Amino acid sequence: MGIHSLLYCERLFYLEEVEGILVADDRVYAGRTLHEELEPNEDFSGRIESFHYTSEKLEVSGKVDRIQKRDGDWIPYEHKRGRARIGTNGPEAWESDQCQVTVYALLLEEATGRNISEGKIRYHGSKDLVKIEIDEELRSKALKAIDRAKELSTSTNRPPVAQNENLCKNCSLAPVCLPEETRVITENEYEPIRLFPEKREKTTLHVFGHDSRTKTTSESCQNYGGFRRKNPI
Repeated sequence: MGIHSLLYCERLFYLEEVEGILVADDRVYAGRTLHEELEPNEDFSGRIESFHYTSEKLEVSGKVDRIQKRDGDWIPYEHKRGRARIGTNGPEAWESDQCQVTVYALLLEEATGRNISEGKIRYHGSKDLVKIEIDEELRSKALKAIDRAKELSTSTNRPPVAQNENLCKNCSLAPVCLPEETRVITENEYEPIRLFPEKREKTTLHVFGHDSRTKTTSESCQNYGGFRRKNPI
């Protein structure tokens, strides 16, 4: 569906959903592993794992991690690898996550013919379960996001890079998007941030000995000689 990526960055949505460019980094694989390790075989009455639905009315499709029936009402559940947002009254769901769950609620309403008043998000990074009230404001935001996704899907031009450069630090498509290169070209006197890797320790490694030799891999620098030492990069 791509609504979550759309609200994170329109350029990310366009690269993935329109151009079909998908790049998996460690965060993406960690998210996949999380969903694979969920308990799909637990026996809960009124619980359906991985509900997929395509809406002809909204012209979108979505796959909910789980839906559960409680007091006659269905509740969409979403699992997130990261941490919940810290609000004034405790853990809160991020805006993009709220909108994603709301779109799932709209799909579930169409599929069941019943009103969906709440959703829930489990943030495994902080071990928080956050309740989402599906109100009219969230419904309006979700419908606007769907309309924007349709608009971008028919466009032949990539959206500009995100104004918030910090979003690029955690984006798996940064090597394809080239946000810093774009900013250097389009913005005068722009000082690019370091993305690959984000932090550079600038550690000096001294190797002594006539029989010493060094070998590098993608993750480490290995020294051979009188003893063997592996230094993570």
